[in-house]
Amino acid sequence: MLTDHRHQEILSRLHAAGRVGVSDVAAFLKVSEETIRRDLRVLEERGLVRRIHGGAVPPRLDQERPLLERGKVNTREKARVAVLGEGLVRDGMSLFLDTGTTTLALARRLTGRNLTITTNSVDIALLLGGGPARINLTPGTLRSVDNALVGYETVAYARRYVFDIAFMGIAACDLDHGWMDHEEHESVLRRVLKDQSRRAVLLADSRKFGRQANLCTFGLGDALSVVTDRPPPRLFQDAFDRHAIDLISS
Repeated sequence: MLTDHRHQEILSRLHAAGRVGVSDVAAFLKVSEETIRRDLRVLEERGLVRRIHGGAVPPRLDQERPLLERGKVNTREKARVAVLGEGLVRDGMSLFLDTGTTTLALARRLTGRNLTITTNSVDIALLLGGGPARINLTPGTLRSVDNALVGYETVAYARRYVFDIAFMGIAACDLDHGWMDHEEHESVLRRVLKDQSRRAVLLADSRKFGRQANLCTFGLGDALSVVTDRPPPRLFQDAFDRHAIDLISS
């Protein structure tokens, strides 16, 4: 059985029963248990399942994995998004980079550039702090899981400025609910950044499409630029075309 067909069967059984077991699925599909374990690892990396002992359950929509763990997933896709995002940047610009693995990948490409960069990511500030760019670190409460500064002070600080480009990560993109996040802090900040920037850019690797989180941040028709490593599925492209979304992909 082809890999995609196995994945579809696993997800179908998970949706119906709320849990799948490795041995049961392997017997049903007539493949080895190790094959199903590999399938579950791939599906977990895509955010579609959460592995447990002996099988898998649906992912938790209200919880995102730590930054270091997320940074090991989809690295090639995120690197491609960073290359495309860099193409939007001109020396002398004022940028906001929020926290996340894809914005961190973009920051790595901006070392040595003459820019003014504001960020709520301690990691991004430290990465760029030794170069020629002027770095502004927002105030806020430190969230240790990803070294992000969050909270009322962060949002209030962002509202004081206007940026040429705000580069933002995003957790998921769903056809019904739009662009989604895991935490209120990020969702609120991103909505403010959209209003405070001349160009609001979402950095979204292609595996974000078709996923869900638990907070709606933007609608699919909101005026945004979307940078992704490859064209999204056709239904998403059709939605973006209807709303004249600026889609940038390989």
